[in-house]
Amino acid sequence: MKYPDPRRIAAQLFPIVQWSRQYGADVAIGDVIAGFTVALTLIPQSIAYASLAGLEPQYGLYASFIGGFVYGVMGTCPQINIGPTALLSLMTFTYTNGTNPDFAVLLCFIGGIVQLVAGTVQLGFLVEFVSLPVVSGFTSAAAITIASSQIKGLLGLKFSAESFLGTWEGVFKHILETRLQDTLLSLVCCITLIGMKALKDIHIKDPEGEKGRRRAVIIQRTLWLAGVARNAVVVLLASIIAFFVHQDKEDPLILTGNITPGLPTPQPPPFQTSVGNTTYTAGGMFAHLGSGLLVVPLVGIISNVAIAKAFARGRTLDATQEIIALGACNVVGAFFRSFPVNGSFTRSAVSDSSGVRTPAAGFYTGIIVLLTLALLTPYFYFIPRAALASVIICAVLQMVDIAIIKRLWASSKMGLICGVGIDVILLLYYHSRPPLDVEFVDNGILPSHYAIYPVGGLHFAGAERVRAKLIVLRNSKGLQRSTPTPETLRGIPDNGPYANVANGGNILETNVVANGTTVAAGTPNRTYLSSNVRKLNVLVIYCDGLYRMDYTFLQSIKMMVTEWSQSGSIVWCNAKPVIREQLESVLNNAAFCDSEQLGVLLHSLSVIEEQQPQVEVIGDTQL
Repeated sequence: MKYPDPRRIAAQLFPIVQWSRQYGADVAIGDVIAGFTVALTLIPQSIAYASLAGLEPQYGLYASFIGGFVYGVMGTCPQINIGPTALLSLMTFTYTNGTNPDFAVLLCFIGGIVQLVAGTVQLGFLVEFVSLPVVSGFTSAAAITIASSQIKGLLGLKFSAESFLGTWEGVFKHILETRLQDTLLSLVCCITLIGMKALKDIHIKDPEGEKGRRRAVIIQRTLWLAGVARNAVVVLLASIIAFFVHQDKEDPLILTGNITPGLPTPQPPPFQTSVGNTTYTAGGMFAHLGSGLLVVPLVGIISNVAIAKAFARGRTLDATQEIIALGACNVVGAFFRSFPVNGSFTRSAVSDSSGVRTPAAGFYTGIIVLLTLALLTPYFYFIPRAALASVIICAVLQMVDIAIIKRLWASSKMGLICGVGIDVILLLYYHSRPPLDVEFVDNGILPSHYAIYPVGGLHFAGAERVRAKLIVLRNSKGLQRSTPTPETLRGIPDNGPYANVANGGNILETNVVANGTTVAAGTPNRTYLSSNVRKLNVLVIYCDGLYRMDYTFLQSIKMMVTEWSQSGSIVWCNAKPVIREQLESVLNNAAFCDSEQLGVLLHSLSVIEEQQPQVEVIGDTQL
């Protein structure tokens, strides 16, 4: 039996073993120049992309240094630079918005494991089944979405938005709040970035004479370096301007603010975390990330392999090794608080034009990022957000591929029309059938109530479906159920989330507003142990998984609340700030609480209803 040669396996898994044998000073010079040049692009981009991912700026730097070291050891394409990218940053925000950085770090770790498994079982060939139009359409749509998300940064607006339409709606709603200083700065930054990008494409004619040719070479290289380092130059100049015009009392520009200095402490990825008053175990974190655990690593694989193919230049590409290298970058990066990363085409092109020779260029880029984290982070306070928004927009707009639409139309008009039509039909169908769990809760722990668990976004097309489900549920269960008896309440575990419900005499810690009646802080909650509390007709809407609602759906919600309130109460549990703001814009005296307050609020409502006469209204519109 012939055993595999360990040295051959090591050389295949760690390509550095092969190319390091011929690594000399002439090769190192090319890598040093390329590594330094890429760092000038990477550092401002990483800070901007961290903001795009919904994280603090230092997380962009955390995600920038370790990938260069790992890929330098395991990668095969010298040009590829591993770090934050606009596409994965947007996807990270999509799956971790409303949580904390621990979710992004766990997404990075699990995504890396998925990539390692895909590479280990030789799944690199599956990338061939993802067609060019699909990749182009996905990338173009992501670029437009990313650019739209930065519009508020360009104009200096402050509002919460989590979707493409929500962003533009917020822009038009708050357009009169546009800050002139930030807008002018972003306009100057965009013009400068576009102009400097053209510098590297200027070609100087070869003059006669040796001295003239040397001068031409120097000018040519200076123009090229200025064009390549345009992001760093613009951010630096904008920061200097912000430093001189900054005032303690009145901030003329919106700044990045404090960035946590120092290097990240190596630690295992988090499998348990707390967001507000909610504690997530590993299962809860996985459930929240959902399909992102597969989608994010898949997109990373497709992008990385596509970049490697672009720079292969006739050489044989080991797609499986590229997948393994990318997976290792994400797995190791998660131990240093990184969010998901992959190769960047822009930075890879910069590296290629800088004369890179081997993947060791990532070592030098990583060292510069480490020095930046250790020494320069206090100075990043003055980076204007308008400058970062300009960097992102100018970087992603070039990803929009308009030419492919013309080519597809010329080659297959009917196929393009059918594809768009089917997508529109599917989009309308899923918007009219929102994922919605409606049930009647009668578990003996809390007072019996109706519960809705909306997930994702709720739009006008699904408004009537929500009301129809409530009608069916309410008619099938009847209008009233009794609250638990005192004996049942005493059976609640002392260490449970509603332990205060079981211990009569505890005090409410916060004010809770319920349908116009305030249960004040300091109110003894022993009242809900009374055996003669009124039967409740309460609808609890759990908003944990809800992140947007459109205008028409809000109007339908208003109608639903009006109808239900004729014979009961509605409670909004765990509503995110943006959802609460939307609801308060159409509802008066809405009842909001979190999971810990829910038990107290439901029992308080029983006392409120006991003090008010029951009104029965029978009509065609009543739920």
